[in-house]
Amino acid sequence: MIFYIKNNMSKLFICNLLVFLLPTFAVADAHTESTGEAGAITTGECSSGSEFDARTYNLGLHIGALFIVLTTSSLGSFLPVMSKKFPKFKVPSYIFFFCKHFGTGVIVATAFIHMLPSSFEMLSNKCLPEIWHNYSAWPGAIAMMAATFIFFIEYIAINFTHNIEQTLPTHKNELDSTATNSDESTSDENKNLHSHHSHAHAHGTLVLLTSKSQTIGIIVLEFGICFHSIIIGLALSVATGSDFISLLVALVFHQMFEGLGLGSRIADLKFPKGSIKPWLMSLAYGTTTPFGIAIGLGVRETYDPNSATALIVQGVLDSISAGILLYAALVELIANDFIYDSKFREKPTIYQTSAFIFLLLGAGIMALIGYWA
Repeated sequence: MIFYIKNNMSKLFICNLLVFLLPTFAVADAHTESTGEAGAITTGECSSGSEFDARTYNLGLHIGALFIVLTTSSLGSFLPVMSKKFPKFKVPSYIFFFCKHFGTGVIVATAFIHMLPSSFEMLSNKCLPEIWHNYSAWPGAIAMMAATFIFFIEYIAINFTHNIEQTLPTHKNELDSTATNSDESTSDENKNLHSHHSHAHAHGTLVLLTSKSQTIGIIVLEFGICFHSIIIGLALSVATGSDFISLLVALVFHQMFEGLGLGSRIADLKFPKGSIKPWLMSLAYGTTTPFGIAIGLGVRETYDPNSATALIVQGVLDSISAGILLYAALVELIANDFIYDSKFREKPTIYQTSAFIFLLLGAGIMALIGYWA
């Protein structure tokens, strides 16, 4: 079975990619046909009909918001990494413990409260082509396909890292064979030393594999977060009035909490000493939402958030982000932290209870923030 999977990996990847993309192509084709039949009518129905008004759009305030979000996002993601790398910025372990589980709750609530409802709202708009109304579960279906696709990508990546493990039994057999065929006069001390070396080699390899698997999981998580961050940055840049203020306040807290959670996970990864990878990962999170805001500022005079194209693009991207984050949060974070980590189950009851409370607290606060954003 393993031989079959290894030799047909590319075929399995292509099949999964087609399964993920075919529904999207079908919807795009249907949208094109509908646009061709309805012409400007469909676009006119979706559009708000209001042109960009420079008098009500405070450009300076939006530019300031870009730097505010950049600061809070970067602070959240860089602080745990800095604390881990520099003794002068040492933060107590219980702070990391809080940020780790609180951030997990934030990420789960972001998918359930902020992304999925938004995608359903966008893709159920009455002005969209008929294909979106014939099947009302499009957002859930797209999220499911995204989660399945990410799972398969991660499976392939981890499968390649496990090639190291395949050399382990051979190496142990060689060592055992050497020990068996060695001269009977070999001392027990040497045999014990030999056995210890074999065990250390096996343990080191398994630690390496676990570290690589964790790194892949966090990369998947950050990919989903950054994907969504561009969308919310774009939404902030085109908002005006009281909507802009409430969205900015909610986004500042959202980015800070989410950044602390992600930064704590990045800081826990086992990178070589002096590696710039944790810094690049933190930088990616810190700059993605400001990048989305910058895009919105550049297209503010032509971008219509109520057009058919904008509604479909935002709805589909929110659905994809929700699927990725749900998979990463439930499988990579919660399952690994609470179910598969044997060390966690050995901790005192107060430790385990605190982890659950912080998880629920993060999810609850993000659900509350969803009232305003």
